[in-house]
Amino acid sequence: MPGGKIRRQESSNTIGAAMLGMIWTAMACDEHGQQLAGMRPVPRSYYDIKGGPDEHHWMEACNKEIKKLFEMGTFSIVDEFDIPPGHKSINCCMSFKIKKDGDGNILEYHARCNADDSQQEVGSYGDTFAPTTKFSCIRSICAMAAQEGLTLYQFDVKGAFLLAECTERVYINLPGKYRRPKGKVLQCRRLIYGLKQAAHGWNQTFVKWLLDYGFINVDNDGVTFVKNVKKDDGSVSKILLSINVDDGLAACSDEAMYKDFIAAMSKDFDLSEGGELKWFLGGKVEQDREKGMVRLSQEQYCNDVLKRFQMSDCTPVDTPCEANLHLAASDSPPAGQKRCGCGAQLSAAHWGVHVSDLLYSWELHFCN
Repeated sequence: MPGGKIRRQESSNTIGAAMLGMIWTAMACDEHGQQLAGMRPVPRSYYDIKGGPDEHHWMEACNKEIKKLFEMGTFSIVDEFDIPPGHKSINCCMSFKIKKDGDGNILEYHARCNADDSQQEVGSYGDTFAPTTKFSCIRSICAMAAQEGLTLYQFDVKGAFLLAECTERVYINLPGKYRRPKGKVLQCRRLIYGLKQAAHGWNQTFVKWLLDYGFINVDNDGVTFVKNVKKDDGSVSKILLSINVDDGLAACSDEAMYKDFIAAMSKDFDLSEGGELKWFLGGKVEQDREKGMVRLSQEQYCNDVLKRFQMSDCTPVDTPCEANLHLAASDSPPAGQKRCGCGAQLSAAHWGVHVSDLLYSWELHFCN
C-alpha cells in the first residue's frame, strides 16, 4: 500500500484463546448445569429458564424463535410411523444469548432452536465443512479501509441456516411445551441450527448468491470477496467483503454501490443491516475517515472479564507484583488452587477461564 504506514498494537491470540476460554468456561459449571458465581446469567438449557430472574424475557424469546421457524416453512408435521426404516427423530434444545451493544447495554434476549447433532448417524448427512473468516483477514480489510479511505459496514443475515434447503430426511422433536402430540414428529424442509450439514448448506447458498451478483472470491478459504465496478468517469468503485457464518464485514468506496448491494440481498435474505461498522465479533470498531484511522478494541469485553472475577474495583498497577518481592514455596496455594488479584482462591477451571480471557483481548490501531 504505497504512501501509507500501518501501526498495529496487538495483545492477543484469537481463535485458540477463544476456544480455550469456552472449554474452561464449560468446565467451570457444575454437573447440574448451574453457572458459578461471577459467570454470565444465561440459561444453559430450556429447562433452566423456569424460576430464573429473566424467565419472562427468555420465554418470550423462545416463543419468537418457534413462531419464526413455522412461518418460514422450516418443518412439516408428519406421523411418526411414516418415518422410513433406518431413520429416527432427533431431539432439539434451545440455546440462549444476551445481545449487547458496544457499551454493554442489552439489546435483545435471543433464543435459538438447535438440533442435537450427536444423535445424527454417520451416513445420514453429506458435507459438513464451512469456512469462517480469520482475524488476519479482518485486520487486512480494516487496514485497507484506513489506507484508501473506505467506509466499513456491517450486516447480519437473520436465520441464515434456515435459508438453505434440507435435502436429507431429517425428523426432529421440539423441547418442552413445543413438542408435538404423541405420534407426531416434524420433518425438516430447511436446515436448522445444530445439524452437522447446516453450516455447509448455508455457506454454499450464500457463496453462490455472491458469485451470481458479480463478486470474485480472492482467498482459498472462500470467505473474502471483492467486486469492482468501473464508472462512466473512469473511476472504479469496489466492495471488499468478508463473511463469518451469518455476519458480514464490508469496506466500500461508494455509498450508493453499497446500498444497491444491500437492497439486492434484502430481496433474497432477511437482513439486519447495521449501517457503518461499530461492533464486530465481540470487538468495538471506531473509524475516522478524515484522519485515515480505524481502531479496534475490546474495552467492554475486558471490563466484563474484570467484573466476572470481582476485580472491577481493583487499582491498576504497572507491575503484576510488588518490587523486590521474594516468593517462597510456602506462599503457593494448595494443589489445584490459584489466587486471583483480589486474593480469592480460584479452582483450576476458573484459573483457565481467567488466563484465556486475557489472551483473547486485543487492541488494534490502523492509521494512514
